[in-house]
Amino acid sequence: MTLLDRNKLLLLITLLTPLSAYADSWSCRFGNDVREVHVERLGPSPAPCQVVYKKLTEGVEDQILWNAQNDGSYCDAKANEFIEKLGSWGWTCVETIREDATTQ
Repeated sequence: MTLLDRNKLLLLITLLTPLSAYADSWSCRFGNDVREVHVERLGPSPAPCQVVYKKLTEGVEDQILWNAQNDGSYCDAKANEFIEKLGSWGWTCVETIREDATTQ
């Protein structure tokens, strides 16, 4: 297998693997509108956590869509489901890296 073939294979695997499996922050675009979804940890543990939805270009206050006190996987699952729903509505979402991600 050549280097080019390996790179194509890695790209294919990356494209077929849902970003939501790895992400805790996404940026979504539809036309000129931009929205963000973040799983925020309120300490070093997976829980408590909350899923925050930001409509950056629409002048709307941030919304906490879901939260959990004891099960951090709940926030992850709800955020992943919501990202999939946004995609079904025509939004294009990509994983983002937040500056405060290391402090969570």
